[in-house]
Amino acid sequence: MEYLNQLEKMLESGHRLITMETYEVDRVCDLLLELSRFSPKPYYLAQPEQAMHRLGASHIGIPRTQTPEDLMEHIEASNHFGIYILRDYTHVLESEDMVEDLISIATGDTHKIVVMVAEHIKLPSLLKPFAVRSKHQMKDTG
Repeated sequence: MEYLNQLEKMLESGHRLITMETYEVDRVCDLLLELSRFSPKPYYLAQPEQAMHRLGASHIGIPRTQTPEDLMEHIEASNHFGIYILRDYTHVLESEDMVEDLISIATGDTHKIVVMVAEHIKLPSLLKPFAVRSKHQMKDTG
Protein backbone atom coordinates (compact mmCIF):
# COMPACT_ATOMS: atom_id res chain seq x y z
CA MET A 1 0.00 0.00 0.00
CA GLU A 2 2.85 2.37 0.81
CA TYR A 3 4.35 1.77 -2.62
CA LEU A 4 1.02 2.63 -4.29
CA ASN A 5 1.01 5.93 -2.39
CA GLN A 6 4.55 6.64 -3.56
CA LEU A 7 3.57 5.89 -7.17
CA GLU A 8 0.56 8.16 -6.88
CA LYS A 9 2.66 11.00 -5.44
CA MET A 10 5.14 10.63 -8.28
CA LEU A 11 2.32 10.85 -10.83
CA GLU A 12 0.83 13.88 -9.05
CA SER A 13 4.19 15.68 -8.79
CA GLY A 14 3.63 17.75 -11.91
CA HIS A 15 6.49 16.16 -13.83
CA ARG A 16 5.65 14.91 -17.28
CA LEU A 17 8.44 12.40 -17.77
CA ILE A 18 9.08 9.72 -15.16
CA THR A 19 11.58 6.90 -15.46
CA MET A 20 11.35 3.87 -13.21
CA GLU A 21 14.19 1.37 -13.18
CA THR A 22 13.34 -1.90 -11.47
CA TYR A 23 14.15 -5.59 -11.70
CA GLU A 24 10.43 -6.26 -11.23
CA VAL A 25 8.89 -4.58 -14.27
CA ASP A 26 5.84 -6.89 -14.18
CA ARG A 27 5.12 -6.00 -10.58
CA VAL A 28 5.43 -2.25 -11.17
CA CYS A 29 3.09 -2.49 -14.15
CA ASP A 30 0.63 -4.51 -12.02
CA LEU A 31 0.77 -1.81 -9.34
CA LEU A 32 0.11 0.89 -11.95
CA LEU A 33 -2.86 -1.16 -13.16
CA GLU A 34 -4.15 -1.34 -9.59
CA LEU A 35 -3.68 2.42 -9.21
CA SER A 36 -5.59 3.03 -12.45
CA ARG A 37 -8.59 1.07 -11.18
CA PHE A 38 -9.23 3.66 -8.47
CA SER A 39 -8.58 6.69 -10.66
CA PRO A 40 -10.75 8.55 -13.13
CA LYS A 41 -7.58 9.37 -15.09
CA PRO A 42 -6.83 7.44 -18.27
CA TYR A 43 -3.81 5.13 -18.04
CA TYR A 44 -2.39 3.59 -21.21
CA LEU A 45 0.20 0.83 -21.64
CA ALA A 46 2.55 0.54 -24.60
CA GLN A 47 4.90 -2.36 -25.21
CA PRO A 48 7.22 -2.83 -28.19
CA GLU A 49 5.51 -4.16 -31.34
CA GLN A 50 2.06 -4.20 -29.73
CA ALA A 51 -0.78 -1.74 -30.01
CA MET A 52 -1.07 0.59 -27.05
CA HIS A 53 -4.20 0.02 -24.96
CA ARG A 54 -5.97 1.56 -22.03
CA LEU A 55 -5.20 -0.29 -18.81
CA GLY A 56 -8.05 -2.60 -18.01
CA ALA A 57 -8.97 -2.92 -21.70
CA SER A 58 -6.05 -4.83 -23.18
CA HIS A 59 -8.32 -6.42 -25.77
CA ILE A 60 -8.88 -3.03 -27.44
CA GLY A 61 -5.66 -1.90 -29.13
CA ILE A 62 -5.37 1.70 -30.24
CA PRO A 63 -4.78 1.77 -34.02
CA ARG A 64 -1.43 2.92 -35.42
CA THR A 65 0.51 2.69 -32.13
CA GLN A 66 2.66 -0.40 -32.78
CA THR A 67 5.82 1.42 -33.91
CA PRO A 68 7.74 3.88 -31.73
CA GLU A 69 7.20 6.64 -34.31
CA ASP A 70 3.43 6.08 -34.46
CA LEU A 71 3.21 5.78 -30.68
CA MET A 72 5.01 9.08 -30.06
CA GLU A 73 2.97 10.77 -32.77
CA HIS A 74 -0.25 9.54 -31.12
CA ILE A 75 0.79 10.72 -27.65
CA GLU A 76 1.98 14.08 -28.99
CA ALA A 77 -1.18 14.64 -31.03
CA SER A 78 -3.57 13.81 -28.20
CA ASN A 79 -5.45 16.84 -26.91
CA HIS A 80 -6.38 15.10 -23.67
CA PHE A 81 -4.63 14.29 -20.42
CA GLY A 82 -3.27 10.78 -20.18
CA ILE A 83 -0.73 8.71 -18.29
CA TYR A 84 1.28 6.74 -20.84
CA ILE A 85 3.28 3.83 -19.50
CA LEU A 86 6.04 2.80 -21.89
CA ARG A 87 7.14 -0.65 -20.79
CA ASP A 88 10.58 -1.75 -22.04
CA TYR A 89 10.64 1.09 -24.56
CA THR A 90 14.19 2.21 -23.74
CA HIS A 91 15.35 1.82 -27.35
CA VAL A 92 13.47 5.03 -28.24
CA LEU A 93 16.00 6.94 -26.15
CA GLU A 94 18.67 6.13 -28.74
CA SER A 95 16.84 8.12 -31.42
CA GLU A 96 17.28 11.89 -31.55
CA ASP A 97 13.82 12.22 -33.11
CA MET A 98 12.21 10.23 -30.29
CA VAL A 99 14.07 12.28 -27.66
CA GLU A 100 12.80 15.46 -29.34
CA ASP A 101 9.26 14.01 -29.27
CA LEU A 102 9.58 13.30 -25.54
CA ILE A 103 10.79 16.87 -24.94
CA SER A 104 7.84 18.17 -26.95
CA ILE A 105 5.44 16.07 -24.86
CA ALA A 106 7.11 17.24 -21.63
CA THR A 107 6.84 20.91 -22.61
CA GLY A 108 3.56 20.88 -24.56
CA ASP A 109 0.38 22.73 -23.73
CA THR A 110 -1.60 19.57 -22.98
CA HIS A 111 -0.55 17.97 -19.70
CA LYS A 112 0.44 14.34 -20.31
CA ILE A 113 2.65 12.03 -18.29
CA VAL A 114 5.02 9.53 -19.86
CA VAL A 115 6.24 6.82 -17.48
CA MET A 116 9.10 4.68 -18.74
CA VAL A 117 9.43 1.36 -16.89
CA ALA A 118 12.34 -0.99 -17.56
CA GLU A 119 15.20 -2.80 -15.88
CA HIS A 120 17.78 -0.33 -17.17
CA ILE A 121 17.17 3.15 -18.56
CA LYS A 122 19.99 5.21 -20.02
CA LEU A 123 18.47 8.67 -20.05
CA PRO A 124 20.02 11.06 -22.58
CA SER A 125 21.34 14.29 -21.08
CA LEU A 126 18.81 16.32 -23.12
CA LEU A 127 15.95 14.67 -21.22
CA LYS A 128 17.40 14.94 -17.72
CA PRO A 129 15.99 18.43 -17.00
CA PHE A 130 12.48 17.15 -17.77
CA ALA A 131 12.54 13.81 -15.95
CA VAL A 132 12.03 12.44 -12.48
CA ARG A 133 14.04 9.27 -12.04
CA SER A 134 13.28 6.38 -9.74
CA LYS A 135 15.72 3.50 -9.30
CA HIS A 136 14.92 0.63 -6.99
CA GLN A 137 14.80 -3.06 -6.50
CA MET A 138 11.52 -4.15 -5.01
CA LYS A 139 11.48 -6.79 -2.31
CA ASP A 140 10.06 -10.20 -3.02
CA THR A 141 6.86 -10.65 -1.02
CA GLY A 142 6.40 -14.33 -1.78
